[in-house]
Amino acid sequence: MNRRILTSIAFVAALTVTGLPMRASAADKKKAAEPTLVWPLPPDPPRIRFLTAYRAVDDFKKKKAGWKSMLLGADAQTRVDQLMKPYGVAVARDGRVFVTDTAARRVFVFDPAARAVTFVGDSGPGKISKPVGVAVDGDGMVFVADATLKRVFGYAPDGRMTIAIGHDGELLNPSGLALDRARRLLYVADAKKHQVLCYSSADGSFVRAIGKRGTEAGEFNFPTNLSVDRQGHLYVADTLNFRVQIFDASGAVVKSIGSQGDGPGHLNRAKGVGVDSEGHIYIADTSFNNFQIFDGDGNILLFVGATGNGPGEFLLPAGLFVDDEDRIYVADQGNARVQVFQRVNPSERPK
Repeated sequence: MNRRILTSIAFVAALTVTGLPMRASAADKKKAAEPTLVWPLPPDPPRIRFLTAYRAVDDFKKKKAGWKSMLLGADAQTRVDQLMKPYGVAVARDGRVFVTDTAARRVFVFDPAARAVTFVGDSGPGKISKPVGVAVDGDGMVFVADATLKRVFGYAPDGRMTIAIGHDGELLNPSGLALDRARRLLYVADAKKHQVLCYSSADGSFVRAIGKRGTEAGEFNFPTNLSVDRQGHLYVADTLNFRVQIFDASGAVVKSIGSQGDGPGHLNRAKGVGVDSEGHIYIADTSFNNFQIFDGDGNILLFVGATGNGPGEFLLPAGLFVDDEDRIYVADQGNARVQVFQRVNPSERPK
């Protein structure tokens, strides 16, 4: 199956219109009249629903041009407030969305509850240069991988840098991060070392290294992004081996998913990876401009996305994160945004 077919099969969202109640407010009527993007197409029951996208401070409030614009110019103001090339994404238990941006060279923190955007690592010790991976533990500690400085920094909830990982060539190109919160382990993908390194998330001490360069089970070829499921299994986007490898909590390889190709269930440039509460595996692919969903045995279930800039469309998707509520966050690099989707609970589906 060629790529043109791949990017056209059922990636286009279904448009469904919610019926209006008899006595709806104007806001309710407007909301009810808006189409809802769902996958797959009817008559199949929906499994994934588009929710929203994050781009800038203006997602929460209109910001008038102020003294920064007058002194620094429009381009500088855009850099301050707006995503440019997002890569990594992670979500804290309180709902804050952390997004690394390799072009803006900042870590954005979107807070839907406070309707505000703040930043991590903007100044002082641990000032960010080129953030790539990001992870947040259960206590609000934020870890950021910096590809230029070849370090991983840990920031306390008050913003102070309290942990620095990587010295004397220990890391060559740190990229994706993932946390095993139960075991207090931080995993770091190093694309140039073709390894995943494991550290204590409590103090940054080294625990072990996983893998080496190669194509056999447990070996890597430019690993990029990571995820850890509720059982402590580690998922590694083994990007140029065209697969995602799965390891147990001890570092032993369990299985792999995917192979090179351009048909359903194949991978070409796997990047972001995540796992939902029922063990479904989500993999973003920068070549296919979509994310694919697999069951725990590696069988393909669904594709979501197509090439474009509309809701549910992508241009070079990178990081992917699934939160505790089974919301799926995808860093849409080329469209300078993070798109958010919701896995539809079977009990919520129309009968």
